Amino acid sequence: MGDAEFNKVRLRKLKILSEYYAEDTRRREKLAADLAKADQEMAALADGSLDLPCLVRITPGPKQTVYHSADAPCGRVRDRDNYREYSEYEALEEVEEVDYYLERCTACDWDKAAKDHAQRGPA
Repeated sequence: MGDAEFNKVRLRKLKILSEYYAEDTRRREKLAADLAKADQEMAALADGSLDLPCLVRITPGPKQTVYHSADAPCGRVRDRDNYREYSEYEALEEVEEVDYYLERCTACDWDKAAKDHAQRGPA
């Protein structure tokens, strides 16, 4: 076998490998994009469902106006023993019995909490 023939076969082999890796890369990128889109949709559904676990302070003190994320709390939640875990729906139902309102803490990472909750699936 001459050098020219050997080089032809070698180049054909390199082309086959190059095409395979290009297609594999394209498919992996598409898969990653599709999975990211599904994760975003799941997080949006979890975020809007009021099923996210949250923490409501149970210790005595001034009336509270916020509840915190149980999955991604801010730095204000130092000791989880001072809080009771509820779903957001349960926390908001409980508050109707008292003379103040609760809303989400703006310092907690609710986007991360929604994504984590969506990954776990419905309770």
